Amino acid sequence: MKIDFHIHTKYSPDSFTSLELLKKIFDKKDLVPVITDHNTIKGALKFKKMYGDCIIGEEIKAKEGELIGLFLNEEIPRGLSIFETIERIKEQGGLVYLPHPFDKARKGVGKLNVKADIVEVFNARVIFQKFNREAQSYAFKNNLLMASASDAHFAKHVGYSYIELDNFYGKSGLLRSLRKAKLVRRKTPILALPLTTGVRWSRRLF
Repeated sequence: MKIDFHIHTKYSPDSFTSLELLKKIFDKKDLVPVITDHNTIKGALKFKKMYGDCIIGEEIKAKEGELIGLFLNEEIPRGLSIFETIERIKEQGGLVYLPHPFDKARKGVGKLNVKADIVEVFNARVIFQKFNREAQSYAFKNNLLMASASDAHFAKHVGYSYIELDNFYGKSGLLRSLRKAKLVRRKTPILALPLTTGVRWSRRLF
């Protein structure tokens, strides 16, 4: 089984990827469907309604930085404190996932030493690999589960990085399988970052 925990669609302000195209990619690459749009679960909910299967996630911009809630039922508003955001994820029975926790180009929350279920120790869009290494050291030091992910904003980058793990059922099964998971790490082309910014500005203008 393969999972890429960090994927954006057209419901994020910096992506054009449609749900229909994403479904084809999930099927072609044999990936468990996961959607983690910025500050919304609308796309994930619609995907689940259309296709019947999806781990609903949200990349939430808290006051102190970004984190992801997985297995959500309700959208969590941006701008709350990191600790209130985590509390709201847990109230839904969700999992706390730390994306790019030490990347200085984006607002990770690793230095806050928050309690997380999963740490993204390899983000395919991180330019300087010392930040990914720092995330892995943090996960080892705190005995936290680890993941690698694409952080894909373009369809062709979905599944660039992912994890391979045994078949599981539900959140508890996922957490057990993650302990023996294999992390597949591959960097996306460096041009993906400025292109994402271009998408964001084009959507604002048009």
